[in-house]
Amino acid sequence: MVRVYVDDLVIIGANCDDIKQFKKEMANAFKMSDLDLLCYYLDIEVRQSARGTSISQGAYVAKILERSGMAGCNPCQVPMATRLKLSKRSTEPLVDATAYRNIMGSLRYLVNTRPDLAFAVGYVSHLLEEPRKDHLAAVKQILRYVRGTKSWGLKYERKEEQVQLTGFSDSDFAGDVDARKSTTGVIFFLANSPIT
Repeated sequence: MVRVYVDDLVIIGANCDDIKQFKKEMANAFKMSDLDLLCYYLDIEVRQSARGTSISQGAYVAKILERSGMAGCNPCQVPMATRLKLSKRSTEPLVDATAYRNIMGSLRYLVNTRPDLAFAVGYVSHLLEEPRKDHLAAVKQILRYVRGTKSWGLKYERKEEQVQLTGFSDSDFAGDVDARKSTTGVIFFLANSPIT
């Protein structure tokens, strides 16, 4: 499999000889550099060993915190307060919508390696149109949580036994206070490591 982003290629396969042959053919056709094992790609840090692969975004978290003015914030234990109810009809003052959306876009990208953030980030993402002070406070709590857990990521261990796919789903009932819509969440694990 070949993953391409602009002029960066990631080559994945089970047969090292096939990968070497592909690289050789590409080098004959194009000017390219072989950086060997993948260690960093699109703000995702990749660590590979004989025991498995782990991915995280610690450096990206530092960038998010710096850009949002939260680099020195106090960490907290949870990404969102229990039973938090935010409304699009909030009467709190408006905040800078562009800055809010910028932070939200960054957090949504971070969810790729941090499924623990998925619900909280998804919840505040529906408030992009006219973000208010209380909405921003919820986003800042996520940032405080991220600061305290910036080294977290996903770990995929090599297993000798048969790999099993397991999935879970759940939903609330009319949790959206504005539209009375429900939220569904799903997570799938392959060999006890989250993949969605």
